[in-house]
Order: sequence, then structure tokens, then C-alpha cells
Amino acid sequence: MSSVAKNERLELRVSSDMKAEIETAAQISRVSVSQFIADSALARAETVISEHSRIKLTEASWNAVMDALENPPAPNERLRRAAARSREESTWEWNR
Repeated sequence: MSSVAKNERLELRVSSDMKAEIETAAQISRVSVSQFIADSALARAETVISEHSRIKLTEASWNAVMDALENPPAPNERLRRAAARSREESTWEWNR
């Protein structure tokens, strides 16, 4: 059991069937309905965030990325200008 203060509140409306199902699952899990909902919601939130944070590629896309990293194209004029600008002293100044 966590000793972190729980002072935030979430509210939701559900159907009576959904409530009964959640109450049954909480009872089986031997936790309160609030704890069951919080644990379930947090697990789902972590999954969604994790899936959103990952880059998913097909095998063909992966191979294209790897090829581009291993065989980068020659720099074009726009990249050469950007590199020249980055070497200018004023580019790296900041206020302290």
C-alpha cells in the first residue's frame, strides 16, 4: 500500500451494470472500488502513454531508416548553409 497522500479526486458516471461488474471485480481483487478503478486506470494510462511514445515501423520502413543512417546522402546547399550558421559564434550565445 502506498503512503503517498491521495488528495486529488476523479468522478465518473457509469451504468448500473458497469458499476456492478466493477464492484464484483474489486471484491474478487480484495481492494476497494476506488483502488480498483485507480489501479486499472493507471495501468491503462501507462499503456497508452507507452504506445504513444514508441515509434512503430514496418520491416521495410526499418530497413529504409537503417540504410539512411548507414549511407547518408551528400549534404545539399541548405544543409551546408545551416552548418555554416551553426559555426558562427553568435549562434551559440545566450544570456546568463
